[in-house]
Amino acid sequence: MSSDFNDSPSIKKGLLQQAAIALQTQFRRVIFDADKRVHNIRFEIHETPTASTTHLEIVGQLEFEGELDEVLDALRPSYPFQIVSSGVKADQTTVIEANLSPWVLSAAWDKLDGMPAVFQLVILLVEPAASIPFPVDSTSTSDPKPYREVIFLIHGIRDRARWQSLVKRVLEEIDGVVVIPIRYGYFDAFRFWLPVWTREEPIRYTREQIQIGKNRYRVGNYSVIAHSFGTYTISKVLAQTKDLVLDRLVLCGCIIPNDYPWEHLSGRINNKVINDFGTRDIWPFWARKLSWGYGDTGRYGFGRSDVQDRAHDKAHGDYFQERFIREFWKPLFESARVEPSNWEEQAPKPTWLMETVSILPLKSILLATALALMTYLYSQRL
Repeated sequence: MSSDFNDSPSIKKGLLQQAAIALQTQFRRVIFDADKRVHNIRFEIHETPTASTTHLEIVGQLEFEGELDEVLDALRPSYPFQIVSSGVKADQTTVIEANLSPWVLSAAWDKLDGMPAVFQLVILLVEPAASIPFPVDSTSTSDPKPYREVIFLIHGIRDRARWQSLVKRVLEEIDGVVVIPIRYGYFDAFRFWLPVWTREEPIRYTREQIQIGKNRYRVGNYSVIAHSFGTYTISKVLAQTKDLVLDRLVLCGCIIPNDYPWEHLSGRINNKVINDFGTRDIWPFWARKLSWGYGDTGRYGFGRSDVQDRAHDKAHGDYFQERFIREFWKPLFESARVEPSNWEEQAPKPTWLMETVSILPLKSILLATALALMTYLYSQRL
């Protein structure tokens, strides 16, 4: 890359403007999505001329109806910061300096010289706006329903996630439980098999929706039930989001690799991971054999001490039956009872065809075949 490119002020300013827009979007939609006390969030580029060049930096501002500690507590999990100035009584303004998150930076950021690693945020504490109280029914003595746990549902591929409404209805029978379905849209088989470019968008969307749910419901426990590609998605979210702590994680139709480093999540999942796998489920098997990054743990289990496998006589989408949900998932969230399953003891052995295919290096064969075909077609054009 040329030095002219590195030193181009217009390119640097363009990337800074993109980062400022991304910051503003994240602050509005994720960090303070449901907080009505936050107003006028905006991020801008400030230019400061120097003797030899122009210094560019990102500066944000927001107004907050409340105490300074409250807004700092909301920012701290996402953006480590230090207070630059505080305690100006005239307008109650505080300035903090925070590290720029990789989530808001473009791919070319690290390739340019002199790009900032931090941004400044001006926090202005304001008085709550005057409001007109609505009349309260004096005969009503019921308080708003207190929540103790939020359960996020994450679906898989080729799936409109209609099963989520059934799971939500059953599990919300439990006092203090609210269920949030996360739907990142229809994810077709082509994008599922492709190992690059296609998987990041569902992961990003899921990560943001979990953060929004956490901001809206400030409860003691957050849990996840994930199916199929949703299991892969939550595994990536956990790896990327260091402050996400789950009480329970339930997997079904799992395609997370057997060697996933659960040990690195010590202290971030309060209870042992539950893996409900189906001995008739062929999708995890073919996911591992024909693509990269997936495992067949939804068919054979993890077989390790930090995950509790439960075998079932199920195919890939058979978990979303009311009887199964009430028998295996509802007791888990209602009374922390892990119902056993003895199906693996009586499950039929895999067919000889599956056992034979399992030892074949199908991905290598497919790559070699594709390479040979491309070489042949290229030679025919010469």
